[in-house]
Amino acid sequence: MRERTVAALRAGLLTSTTLLVTLAGQEPTAAVATFQNYNRTFQLELPEGWRQIAPGEAVRVGEQPAAPPILRLSSPRQYYGVGPVDRWLDGDFSSPWLYVFEQRDGWHVEDDYAAKLRELWREHGEANGVEHQLRDVHKERLGSQAVECIVATRTTTPAPPAAPRVSLDVHAPTAQQQITLSFTASPEEFDSWQPVFRRWLTTLTFARVADEQQQDTVIDRIGTPILVGVVVGLILALLYRHTRARR
Repeated sequence: MRERTVAALRAGLLTSTTLLVTLAGQEPTAAVATFQNYNRTFQLELPEGWRQIAPGEAVRVGEQPAAPPILRLSSPRQYYGVGPVDRWLDGDFSSPWLYVFEQRDGWHVEDDYAAKLRELWREHGEANGVEHQLRDVHKERLGSQAVECIVATRTTTPAPPAAPRVSLDVHAPTAQQQITLSFTASPEEFDSWQPVFRRWLTTLTFARVADEQQQDTVIDRIGTPILVGVVVGLILALLYRHTRARR
């Protein structure tokens, strides 16, 4: 009887330990801190130690073959990665990150915003040698100010050896500005991280909130940060080829 009881306790302890490890992997509980971007246009709670990558650091990250292409692009007040930068510099891209596009002028949502957004990402992918697939494109009020945003889940498949990624994209109109936040993780971990991304988003606060009655069209504004990525991506590709030709 005693042996059966001990065996049962051991089995229960093993099951509990496995469950705790699984839950820990699904919903990380790392300490958070308030992140503010250089422009001071928004803030939100992110894991402690996450920071905005500097342009010189982005160049060093870009020298690593397995680096996600998007992290190689950095202009501190326009487009940049936010995350465990020191780990990126060491070649570790296993953790999630946030990528931000900032652009002047606001926009409003038209009825065909989902189709236009898919088309813009398709064009971006063709220009940069990656594939983007969007799903669950919808409008949603987010953050402490309940700003109406376009939200989508996007799967990006770059050329090897870079790995595929999945992003929760939030396109937010603010006063005279559009801000796009892309919370990104590996395909295997995205579902586990999405509730955490959502928790961070509840703390999102903009310095200024848009007047919803005075905004431009989505096709004029939402496409600009994506097209910026197209141009910068092409420039980097040309520079890379030129550098290889000189070696």
